[in-house]
Amino acid sequence: MLITHLELSSMSRHLNKLYSPDDFFSHQALELTYRLLRNNNTPLADAVKNTMSHINTAPYEITQGMHTGEMHFSADILARLSAHTIGKIVLALTDIGKLALEKKDFPGEHINLLRSLIDDWVQLTEWILRHTNADKSAYH
Repeated sequence: MLITHLELSSMSRHLNKLYSPDDFFSHQALELTYRLLRNNNTPLADAVKNTMSHINTAPYEITQGMHTGEMHFSADILARLSAHTIGKIVLALTDIGKLALEKKDFPGEHINLLRSLIDDWVQLTEWILRHTNADKSAYH
């Protein structure tokens, strides 16, 4: 069955309405997290690397207009890492940032990049909390 460009465009607009921008997590953030953690926290780095190799990229038709670059579904990240592990990642990245600020050995642009990366993980944590509360309220 052939799908015309018009039908695909219509489908992608419909699919975009099902997802919000925070339903996705960037592959670039996973890569950078792995690189930062591999020398500082090998078990967490391995968990991130394992996650990257076992999750699919969200289809471009769904993410276009919301993000640039390869994205993964936040739900897939959560399924592979668990909320507890994601919390540990936030803590480990925060510790790296704190140490870098104390030593003053990170260039300013690296600190800003690390701050942005931590923010990505915190937003994922907030997404988990919103969706966990939504799931619980559906049962009560």
